[in-house]
Amino acid sequence: MSAIERHSIGEHNFLTGSPSDVILDIFCHLAIADLLAVRCTCRRLSWLSTLKVLWLEILQRDIVAHALPMPSYCLPLGMLSANQVECLVRHLYQVNRNVWRPSEPYYRTIHLPSNRPITWVRLVLGQWVLIASSDTSSSIIALWHLSSLLQVGRESTVSPVAQAFLDGPVEQGLVQVHRYHGVTIALCLKKRIPCISVMTIENLGQTAAFRQLTTIPDASHLRFLRGFYIGVAFSQNISIPSVHNWRTGDVDYLQTIPDLKGGYIDMAARSNWIAAVSRMHLHIYILDFLGSGRCKFWRGLNMPIAMSSACFDEGSVSVVPSVDEESEKLYLCVGNRRGIHIYEVVCRPLDDHLELIPVWTHNLGLVAQKHESLTVQPRFGASPHVITWLRDCVDLSFLPTFVAARIPTPDSVVGTGDVIEISDPNLPSLYCQPVRDFDEARGVAIFGNAFGELALIDFSGVAGRSQEILESCFQPLSFPPSFGCDLLPTEPVHCVFAPPFPYCGGDLYDEHKEYLFELWREHEPENIPEGWDTDWELWGGWVCFVNGFQFAGIASLLENAYHYYGQVIPLLQRPYDYLIFEAGGFLFVLREHGLVPYIAYELIAPEELATMIDANDGLASAPVTRIPKLDDTRHLELGNTQRRWEYEREHQKRNRWQELVDRGGKVHWSLLAKDIHYRPRKNSQ
Repeated sequence: MSAIERHSIGEHNFLTGSPSDVILDIFCHLAIADLLAVRCTCRRLSWLSTLKVLWLEILQRDIVAHALPMPSYCLPLGMLSANQVECLVRHLYQVNRNVWRPSEPYYRTIHLPSNRPITWVRLVLGQWVLIASSDTSSSIIALWHLSSLLQVGRESTVSPVAQAFLDGPVEQGLVQVHRYHGVTIALCLKKRIPCISVMTIENLGQTAAFRQLTTIPDASHLRFLRGFYIGVAFSQNISIPSVHNWRTGDVDYLQTIPDLKGGYIDMAARSNWIAAVSRMHLHIYILDFLGSGRCKFWRGLNMPIAMSSACFDEGSVSVVPSVDEESEKLYLCVGNRRGIHIYEVVCRPLDDHLELIPVWTHNLGLVAQKHESLTVQPRFGASPHVITWLRDCVDLSFLPTFVAARIPTPDSVVGTGDVIEISDPNLPSLYCQPVRDFDEARGVAIFGNAFGELALIDFSGVAGRSQEILESCFQPLSFPPSFGCDLLPTEPVHCVFAPPFPYCGGDLYDEHKEYLFELWREHEPENIPEGWDTDWELWGGWVCFVNGFQFAGIASLLENAYHYYGQVIPLLQRPYDYLIFEAGGFLFVLREHGLVPYIAYELIAPEELATMIDANDGLASAPVTRIPKLDDTRHLELGNTQRRWEYEREHQKRNRWQELVDRGGKVHWSLLAKDIHYRPRKNSQ
């Protein structure tokens, strides 16, 4: 480049005297940095370096040819000006350098602490951020402009574009963007009777507001949102997946009885296909829109490994251009202790063929060659070519880590630097019910957790006027005008919660225990066999359900049960021996001195199961089967959270719960006590 700079100064140099098409052909072979340097030499070269045709060529050369992430929400290139195309190309190129550089990724962190646990975050169209924060008394959903959050620290105050209060803690959420027609938001609220709240955002003139569209009662474990259809894994607290039409209220159940292996971990919808993944199976259903409108089972596939979690989203389920128009393909992500695995699932209805093809594997191995690595929440990004997950270690001296990997495609150039790891101690803790979202094309990640820690990671470094130009390249999010009805309240509302929330260590409040016992009494068996009891009044009898001492053991296991089977309801206990509880339509037996539960494979009454245990002096002849280890490593969020919190408090003299209180949050006393074994009397505050 130095030679070009020397010869580009002067009236008769080679470049300035050459035809424009020759100069453009030369420019197409220059690196972006060199091209920008040429711009400073003379007016003509500067003008030629800004032409749209040139930057379209560079887009093809540096972005498309290397299969780098392109924003799916970008406007058609024909609609963009030369300045916009240049800004887009430079942004994508810079994000690629900052994220996937061979050494370490470059980023800056913007901290946005909250006084409530952060329970859900989502980036929308590269311009907006949806954040839900909840506690045991109220929940807030807020819409923020991404550019305003990226300016935190440079500007004095930042306010949300719209916010509303909800009557239950937000547990999960999904968003669907309708091009030029706003968004549909589905939130799962963890209340006494869980529900799915469906809402949208409307224009009130100078402001925006959330409007309630409908509520799906007694449904939980939100799995997909596609048009008017919502997929959930639990209905009526039974582990049966179903598809709800939120506009008409129609419900289509994909199964007739619960799955003994547990509910569906994830589901996806694309066209008239519905894919549902359980711990051991992948099932494909066809939704007949033109006919009865019902879901019909098409084909199933046994998974080759014990699954921990599976991820589908709109980017990972796509129609494949093919000679066979009936061929359709989707991608499946599986994560467990051994690593991350991605499969391509090929569906060919004409020959009744379903095929699972390995695409990519990342073996976790051992951290520092001696410490076990734990994985949680593997998920696709905006496309099936980027995967992210969280990793923690049994050795608490290792920080929790955010990991992202770029999946090779047949036409991509992928090197050894296509896996990044971020374990910066200044980032929000990635444990204790972590939530996150990552837009690899926009170059922004957002993290939150139950400590109320919220932060943005900006890989792009775009600021000021360049950020405005970049966002003008994206599809606008137009909010429809408000009809003035069913607007969600902007003042706090009472939250009928379902404890434990957040279940992240320590004892429950006394009033929470009372609430749990009221819930359990509603399911009390009619006939209690001799030698068994419910012990609703004696709290010590259900110590494994309500006390924090056993958090990393039985309580963590019960949270696993909730993840796979639904709300846990204890029914009977034989003191110091057996516990019988219900979840997802099944009966479970738990030996008090063993953490591996047994599940009843016959639908019988709990008192009948208790009688069988007495008659056989144990489980030998009872209709139960031992549940395989629930290898989804949710103890990264549960049991390991308690251990890491204690480790931080002891070795680093830091208590994140106290920090939440200092920001105005509400925290139980047991999380603030200096001595974890100290327990005040029942009536003490």
